[in-house]
Amino acid sequence: MSTQKLSPEALGNRIRCLRMGQGLRVEDLANRAGFTKGFVSKIENGKSSPPIATLLKLASALGVAAADLLQGDADLGLDPHGSVHVPAGARLEIANAAAGPGYTYLALAAARRVKQMEPFLITVRPEDVDREKSFQHPGEEFIFVTEGSCEYRVGDEVFTLRQGDSLYFDANRPHAPWPKDGPVTFLAIFCAPPALVARANRTSERLAAKEA
Repeated sequence: MSTQKLSPEALGNRIRCLRMGQGLRVEDLANRAGFTKGFVSKIENGKSSPPIATLLKLASALGVAAADLLQGDADLGLDPHGSVHVPAGARLEIANAAAGPGYTYLALAAARRVKQMEPFLITVRPEDVDREKSFQHPGEEFIFVTEGSCEYRVGDEVFTLRQGDSLYFDANRPHAPWPKDGPVTFLAIFCAPPALVARANRTSERLAAKEA
């Protein structure tokens, strides 16, 4: 199966164009998203591949959908009632270096800019994954295992998931998959309403101000 790849450079350029189009400085965007100026600059220059949680925060700070960051300049997916058909060979592979080695992310609806969910097909390889790493981001998450099996940790809970099993949880809690006996592939749907992301950003800003 072939997939399209979105390079860190292309993603960074997209973010820069959206930022400059709104007359924002790098530090303005960084402050809105709750990141440092240097971190945002690295992303824009293609020197850092941000995780999905970071994309959600940047999109909220820019007032756009996360799909706007994943899509090029083509005028696609603007109809909020339109359907998006993604053939198996046209899935967009998203670089996610922050997740560490062992993860492959395929975006399933990048062409649709107006949507309430971000669906991905994620494959995790046990021989490469860092079992100490976990993820946290605003919103909720749903996963459905399509192939393989894993232990999925959410906070202090650990669930054994096999093909056909699913899990729904609060993505603000630390979570991560631990593959068992080979790679595991699952459908992951992220849902982070803009208001929720904005509230999380404000919380991050308050915490950063206290630490300063």
